[in-house]
Amino acid sequence: MGVVTLFSVLSPYVLPVVRNRNLWAAFSLIAVLLFTSGHMFNHIRKVPYVVGDGRGGINYFAGGFSNQFGMETQIVAAISLAMKVPRIADNKSQQVAVVIWGAVLLGTYSFLLSVFRAKNDYEETGL
Repeated sequence: MGVVTLFSVLSPYVLPVVRNRNLWAAFSLIAVLLFTSGHMFNHIRKVPYVVGDGRGGINYFAGGFSNQFGMETQIVAAISLAMKVPRIADNKSQQVAVVIWGAVLLGTYSFLLSVFRAKNDYEETGL
């Protein structure tokens, strides 16, 4: 009886929050970005941000599909900046931003595909 009473008293306050599409969209977007960008992988495995290559340089990408550095997560996180474009009020500025971000996304995804291809070659050859 107490649960039914509590539900009936709180439902006018709780149900609008539960039914809010914007809130669900925000939670979903945050969850998708966290889990697909590798943030959780980095957090759980405590991976390094970058590592030295032994010749005075820096490696930003780890070899293989099961390894990842923190920098790889930053590349994916930069894509999330594209979510700011729809909030631009001026139509012309928004169009320019869409074209620029489209080019950035195309370039980033092309770059990431080439990196993953190199990582796959690394896994197959062991170099």
